[in-house]
Amino acid sequence: MGILYVALGGGFGAVMRYILGSCIQNGFASEFPFGTLFVNTTGSFLIGFLFYFFGRHNLPEELKLFLMTGFLGAYTTFSTYSLETVKYLLSGDIRTAVINFVVNNAVCFFCVAGGIVLAERIFHSPTF
Repeated sequence: MGILYVALGGGFGAVMRYILGSCIQNGFASEFPFGTLFVNTTGSFLIGFLFYFFGRHNLPEELKLFLMTGFLGAYTTFSTYSLETVKYLLSGDIRTAVINFVVNNAVCFFCVAGGIVLAERIFHSPTF
């Protein structure tokens, strides 16, 4: 039954990734993948927040499967980001490839940490 929750969450996550990523990207007059960066950072923040939240509350495993594995698994675009980075490398645009790699990794790392910190503050309990 868990696979159904993952599949449903994944469907919603993929649609949200497409809608938000496209809308954000269309707002910039740049080839830099800002839409992908937006999706990766918001997904990283949310997974950090939910990691904390689910660790503190006795909620159904199906909800975790739906939100974290399904929705956020399909919503975050790590594979898209990786492909974009490699395409920059293959086209000889080393500078943009390095910027994309560094910014996505650093920002998403801090977004996961930020999600955990915010959840700790909201729920008044340390993570570890």
